[in-house]
Amino acid sequence: MYEKLARIERQLSSIENDLLRRSYLATRAKFAERAHVIAAEIPSFWPAVIDEAPEEIDRRIQPRDVPVFNSLEAIDVERFEVTDEECGEPRSVKLTFNFKPNEWFEDKVLEKRFWWRASEDGWSGLVSEPVNIKWKEKDLTEGLLGMAVSLWNLENEMKGKGLAFEDIKTTHEYSDLVGRIEQTPQDAVSVFAFFGFRGHDVTAEESSVAVQKETERLNDLEPWKEIDSGEKQLPETEIYPYGEELAVAFAEDLFPEAIQYFTKAQERDATGSDEDSVSDSDNSIPGDDEDEPLSKRKRL
Repeated sequence: MYEKLARIERQLSSIENDLLRRSYLATRAKFAERAHVIAAEIPSFWPAVIDEAPEEIDRRIQPRDVPVFNSLEAIDVERFEVTDEECGEPRSVKLTFNFKPNEWFEDKVLEKRFWWRASEDGWSGLVSEPVNIKWKEKDLTEGLLGMAVSLWNLENEMKGKGLAFEDIKTTHEYSDLVGRIEQTPQDAVSVFAFFGFRGHDVTAEESSVAVQKETERLNDLEPWKEIDSGEKQLPETEIYPYGEELAVAFAEDLFPEAIQYFTKAQERDATGSDEDSVSDSDNSIPGDDEDEPLSKRKRL
């Protein structure tokens, strides 16, 4: 009985993926149209949306991160592995953040890809590669992101030479990063460390094998075998364990529902303005900080 229910659950998941793939293809033109309107007419749109972000995102933004988002111009989500209604993994996403010139970093575009992967032990989820940020004077991650990128580059170089993971663990880049992570309270890490998220070390080839075996189980081509799909511990060099949670929140909540979050921000600011006009009408300065969302000014 239980194996039948488990099989049905996996089949339902497959149907949901088909629906997600088709929904993405059907709506992406409208999201492109929305982006055009925002860019042309509402420059404060995305800072206001971030200010009303869902809890999964808001709780990860540190006070020192807040001013950076006032320079945010656009967010885009692409399910880059989808090719048509029948092909491509729809849970893989690319997040793109466009910024105006600002005092924190040189990059005008920050882009991060997440690949959906599965392993034979039952785990499935998103994996990624560290993305560097070209900081100007103050690194909001306090060097953590740079260390993750340096280790990633070293790993690729050593793997290219045929060296094993145990060899990588002997490097000072590895031990320095592990030590730094151990000394850093996770709840104090900048949200920009998100760009250093890697997740589990599951290759595309390993994932393909796991998916094929799962497909055979679903189609009754392979004897049923119970798999432990419990939580899998992240590597000790992971600098941002909330990376998958944040990526999903951006892709499946904040981005598609952005107009609703912007409307909430406008309603909140209108209410705040009405209250301020009663108590501070004589002291108000027309146009003061007009481009900065109200609650962001309060949080600074």
